[in-house]
Amino acid sequence: MSEEHINKIISFYNKYSVFRLNELLPIIIKHLEFELKKNDIPARVAGRVKNPVSLKEKLLNWSNNPKKKANISSPETTLKLVGDLCAVRVMTYTELDRSKVQNLVEKMFKSPDGTKNFGAEVKEVSDLRIKDDIENHYRATHMQICLKDEHIRKEENKPLTLDSCELQITSMLSHVWNEIEHDTKYKTKTGQLSKEEKLAINSLGLLTQTGDHIIRSLLSARDIRHKKEDDSKQIEDDLFINENELSDFLQNHFGEKIGPAKINYSQGNGSLLKVLEAIDWNHPKDIKTHFSPKILIDARARTNRIKSAQKREGRIKSLIKTDSCDIFFVAICIIDFDKAKMAIEHTQSKHRLSVILKAFVDP
Repeated sequence: MSEEHINKIISFYNKYSVFRLNELLPIIIKHLEFELKKNDIPARVAGRVKNPVSLKEKLLNWSNNPKKKANISSPETTLKLVGDLCAVRVMTYTELDRSKVQNLVEKMFKSPDGTKNFGAEVKEVSDLRIKDDIENHYRATHMQICLKDEHIRKEENKPLTLDSCELQITSMLSHVWNEIEHDTKYKTKTGQLSKEEKLAINSLGLLTQTGDHIIRSLLSARDIRHKKEDDSKQIEDDLFINENELSDFLQNHFGEKIGPAKINYSQGNGSLLKVLEAIDWNHPKDIKTHFSPKILIDARARTNRIKSAQKREGRIKSLIKTDSCDIFFVAICIIDFDKAKMAIEHTQSKHRLSVILKAFVDP
């Protein structure tokens, strides 16, 4: 096949294909990036439209290859056989996610007409140059994809659904190894690598496997940290923000009575909230954990005894209120007296609570 004919194909490519493929490429990348993020698959996406110079080199190589020479015919037919005119690479953080991306892609796009199952090819399995060479560490899945009609908004862009795009799915580390290995071989004058170069490239390949395990461990540790941070944020969001919120929760959780008598949860709720904040019990789960029905009934009985003692002493000020949130402060005294004592320093009712605390010791 003459170079003149190949030049005609390149001219046709420049005139009728390049602009269309440059419209196709960003649409594919946009949809991939959106779905990868939506499905929590950490990866990077890159793509390119084949340079005319690179295309010419490929066609010249075909013309010199007896098995490929027959692929060169009319411009349109020839270009349909070049699978990587538009090419996108998805680089996952780990090897483990490669199959996840493939499954996702099969749902997102359609297989080109005449191509079964997206022409999916796991290179380390199907390519004997890789499969039979234990020192070849390239790991990738190659596919051919087409846009679906739903990806196109404007009617005039519908022809883009007829163009196929090569998709390479590989891990970042495998991609780095492949680029270095390719460039090292490409830049040799003889096409043969030295023993030292081969050893270094193989060592780098083995390190990519170790690196993959490290990245997986890192991502796992990151997920655990994020979960802890989210849980901590949720707890922070659920803290009682004011005394009215505390009163509403106490009313809903314990009901209108503790024991035989009604409780006014709005009375003394401000002081109680300060106490709970001081001892870090100001979350609904803390209330549920620490204030059992038995504790509160015991606290109510103790509150009644304190009130009786105060009356016998003729006390008028700082009287304990048996139908108020004072019961919860007495309950804290029962649960952990030292916490109750410490909490007094952080409230605006120091004198009153100090009197109750003293009365608790000897009611």
